[in-house]
Amino acid sequence: MDEGERNLRVYQITSGIRFIYMGGERYKITSPSRELMLLAEYVYADIINSLRFEGMMTDEEAGTVLLRMQIWTPHDDDNLEKLEKHLEDKKVDLYESMFHSEKQETIRRQIKHAKSAINKSIAKKHFLDHNTLRHHALLTKKKFLVAMCLIDSDGNHVYNENTFWNSDSTVIEQAISALEKDIISMEEYRELARTEPWRSIWGTGKEKCLGTPSCEWTDEQKILATFSKMYENAQQSLDCPPDEVFEDDDMFDGWMISQRREREREQKKKQVDAFAHISPQAGEVFITAENPEDAKKIYEINSPDARRRIAQRQSFIEKAGKGNRVEEAQLPDIQVDLQLESMQMAKEKLRGRG
Repeated sequence: MDEGERNLRVYQITSGIRFIYMGGERYKITSPSRELMLLAEYVYADIINSLRFEGMMTDEEAGTVLLRMQIWTPHDDDNLEKLEKHLEDKKVDLYESMFHSEKQETIRRQIKHAKSAINKSIAKKHFLDHNTLRHHALLTKKKFLVAMCLIDSDGNHVYNENTFWNSDSTVIEQAISALEKDIISMEEYRELARTEPWRSIWGTGKEKCLGTPSCEWTDEQKILATFSKMYENAQQSLDCPPDEVFEDDDMFDGWMISQRREREREQKKKQVDAFAHISPQAGEVFITAENPEDAKKIYEINSPDARRRIAQRQSFIEKAGKGNRVEEAQLPDIQVDLQLESMQMAKEKLRGRG
């Protein structure tokens, strides 16, 4: 976005107002009050509980149909989870390849393919959502809020609570269509959060700069504030990444994921140490797992360096072949440690002679 586009988006979001044009006339859509948001929830609840719509599918029934048609199965859920994990791994790889531009190109292609695969999977998973009762209730609630907040160029409300149910919905449909064509993407929210003019506005006023209690914020205001806090927390971190990482969404995600994983690993390690009464000064510790799931949890406690050591040892043992005994001193990482220890002893001897 250029400066003009950023200014427009920022003041559009902070004002809580949208201007749209229909039939050559300008309309204004204001932010709903708490009372109006409460009424919209009643609208949603009434539809969900109404006998008039009992013929519509529930989410569970839609899932059953998808399973019967083999469009979405538990296996697809597993694959989606693996894809999301793969995307996280690639983002971490991108962050760790900060100074390797050629490697980054390959990783970025892998990230792009992973995102595309995830989007296709999600589309399949929600293939029948538009036929469900919940979707109909959500759509009606959205139409109600837009209708109640729609004001013409003379400052008059186009609808009220009574006329909404009986009037022609063409204007509402057009208003929603205009809003959907002007949706702000997540990438744009992130750019706004870390650039001017919003960065200075947020820096001086924080949540107060939006002028209303957080319970009255629009969805756009909530998203922008969330990203602003995210970047602010990262800047205050002891391991704050360089500016180029902040400017690259995927690379920044990689940094965030690596930070989260390290926190989770440390927390799990503390829990295991406390449970097994392991001393903080202990070196390598072997814990017996009762099943593959427990083994996976224990393995994840290891640091990335420890996992590399494990992988090297497994590879060395496999190459040695079955039936061949492998001594600990023969392991690659132990060999490196012994060489370093030998070099250190040699240095100390030389210092003693001096």
